[in-house]
Amino acid sequence: MYKLFIILLQFLSGSIMYSYIFAKLANVDLSRYRDGNPGSSNLWRIKGWKFGFPAMILDFLKGIFPIILFKNIDNITLNIALIAGIAGHAFSPWLNFKGGKSIAITFGAWTLATIGEAPIIMGSVLVLLKKLFNKEKSPEKDFIIFIIGYLFLIPYIILKKKYYLFILFICNLLIILYKHKIEIKNIFVEG
Repeated sequence: MYKLFIILLQFLSGSIMYSYIFAKLANVDLSRYRDGNPGSSNLWRIKGWKFGFPAMILDFLKGIFPIILFKNIDNITLNIALIAGIAGHAFSPWLNFKGGKSIAITFGAWTLATIGEAPIIMGSVLVLLKKLFNKEKSPEKDFIIFIIGYLFLIPYIILKKKYYLFILFICNLLIILYKHKIEIKNIFVEG
């Protein structure tokens, strides 16, 4: 029962859509811009860093909080709770099960799961690839760059022998692929 409580609490934390709340406070309807995503990157593009940055930080932190408050959680429960938080963000019950694309919360979840190592790897790859290949910005190119950075977690998991993280990796990847299905379709249609 205790483990189920942790998982449910993490899902509820993930489901709070800070970008949507901030956008409402700024009289902005996020569904009318770019891809209609209620996430922090869309808010940043519309209202600038003063709204986007705090929303992004809160999306990142909900990948960590409240699970960080609990002690002695086994790896399987930790993985399931982190997945629940990501799923809560992606399929928020407060927005009729529509939510964000789960990028910032993914960084938060992996920060907790790997004590900051995985986000450093993903972030380094993202920065390098953006400098090399992202001259023309598009949701499709942003997605490709993120996925390449995310795939760098496979050698990390293997080299660190943290095979239990494959549960988080696969479930997180499936959510991200589903939430980016339009970008994936566009890549294959345009490609």
